[in-house]
Amino acid sequence: MGECPVEDDRWDVSTRAWDRTRERFDAGTVGGAGAWVRRADGDALVVRHEGESTWSEPGGKQEPGEALSTTAARETREEAGVAVTITGLVMLHRVAVHAPERDPIRRLIATFDADYAGGEPRPREGEIAEVRWVSDHPDSLLYPAVAQYPL
Repeated sequence: MGECPVEDDRWDVSTRAWDRTRERFDAGTVGGAGAWVRRADGDALVVRHEGESTWSEPGGKQEPGEALSTTAARETREEAGVAVTITGLVMLHRVAVHAPERDPIRRLIATFDADYAGGEPRPREGEIAEVRWVSDHPDSLLYPAVAQYPL
């Protein structure tokens, strides 16, 4: 397995969003995770959030005491209705969360490589508008790094 790419990101958020991030940090979380899920035919699973026109891997916030790999598998099951087997790392994002008059909070977002293990893809009501398998990266991506994920 090759070296996992690392991206450094900066998120500028409202003071209220920073406070929520700080609460999660104080509760013992380090960030969040997602899974770049592929089937045996090489197709990848992508989701589109409600109110968005862009696509990404399923993922979300880590729960206190949860391993990031567990977060990725749980979020994929919750958002897209499929079970996965985590096989490695695709990319790490080191994020500095900034807000006016606040010190930055450092977070880690891990995107794991995962094999499809079962379940029928379906969107999570109230959060995910659409789930689909793709053989090429969608034109409209939630963030540019998704274009680097293997197909």
